[in-house]
Amino acid sequence: FSCSSSSRPRDTHPSRASLKMVAARRPALVLLAAGVVAFHGLSFVGSHGSVARRDSRVPARVSAEYLERQGPKDSDVPFDAAAASGPGVDVTFKKRPFGILRYQPGNGGKGAMAMEIIPVSRYPGDPQGQAFAAGVKSGWVVKSINGAPMAGEDFGKIMDMLDDEVADPRFSKSTALALEKQGGRLAQPVEAPLEVSFASIPGYVYKGKELTQDGQD
Repeated sequence: FSCSSSSRPRDTHPSRASLKMVAARRPALVLLAAGVVAFHGLSFVGSHGSVARRDSRVPARVSAEYLERQGPKDSDVPFDAAAASGPGVDVTFKKRPFGILRYQPGNGGKGAMAMEIIPVSRYPGDPQGQAFAAGVKSGWVVKSINGAPMAGEDFGKIMDMLDDEVADPRFSKSTALALEKQGGRLAQPVEAPLEVSFASIPGYVYKGKELTQDGQD
């Protein structure tokens, strides 16, 4: 008997024509994939480059210690330190920290304003209750340190002179790295006890956070 053509096994291998078609398409697919990778790569590098450039300008205006503790807040109101001509208070800080958790730089990075003050003295001689006990208010500007005017000084320099940092071992390494990047302190800490004069700005309205506890809990 004779076998019909329908009973012959079907050839499952691709034809030469189809292989040539796949080969012709492959370079185009490779180029397309490479283009996608290159696009995303450039976008990734570009975004980090812009962040690096922006961050590199910050240490010139703000001390490394301040950045490691707390940065600016949305509620901060711009101010000119030279306008601090209103009532205030003179304080003798006998030891550190003073009880001021955050300071704000003035316009142009000049001057410093006390922003968040621990509102309690937990025991007689509590260093973190010094500012509260002396009557320092949030929104008051650091007018002088040991008689030296501070209104026109760089914010970073004032922070380094006050050295008003709450000891926290979690920040020791990162603060050291930030200081190294900055090139060291902008000024040496003033030895305690130190005299600090605060003054208010007429018409200035403090809109920051009002603490209800010591801020360390």
